[in-house]
Amino acid sequence: MKFLVVGDTVDPLLYDHFRRERFPDNISAILSVGDLPAWYLSYLMSVFNAPLYYVRGNHDHSYDSNPPEGGEDIHGKVVNFKGLTIIGFEGSMFYHSPNAVQYTEREMWWTWTKMRWRFMFGRKIDIVLTHAPPFGIHDADDQCHRGFLTFSKIIHKYRPRYFIHGHTHLNYGLKQKRVDIVNGTTVINGYGFYILDLDE
Repeated sequence: MKFLVVGDTVDPLLYDHFRRERFPDNISAILSVGDLPAWYLSYLMSVFNAPLYYVRGNHDHSYDSNPPEGGEDIHGKVVNFKGLTIIGFEGSMFYHSPNAVQYTEREMWWTWTKMRWRFMFGRKIDIVLTHAPPFGIHDADDQCHRGFLTFSKIIHKYRPRYFIHGHTHLNYGLKQKRVDIVNGTTVINGYGFYILDLDE
């Protein structure tokens, strides 16, 4: 099973210079970590003929009136996709910006608290899809780009197979790797695009 992960920037290889043969034929679904135009996500669903699961980035306030047509917003939800359990969290750390999709640590913790009873009896989490990174993993020191401690606790207690985020662009000069392994969880920065192959 293969997923097309996208986030934070319209990648030229997926739009201006798109060639379908460069990508796997069997993309099962598209996962968006946010901060992308709604039209772009709708376009990707069309060219790959695949469903879209997304969370909003801190700049995606326009989704309130113009969401990606046909996509599913999974913020605060537990979703089953072909036997995989996927959960989602939108937005970034609160940083006093008008219209931004942003949360305090306490607000994000309560979002998780409403979901976590589903995992009290051994149910596994396959994919956590977020916009912001976990605290101390792929994040930065400034308030806007600091990761959520809630996410780090999920990684260390529940050990999801994959934690996929955006927000901290790979061209920010943070010297981060795109992929890291933390406590058995593969943490992926979805900036631009990334092909997640669960068969590997």
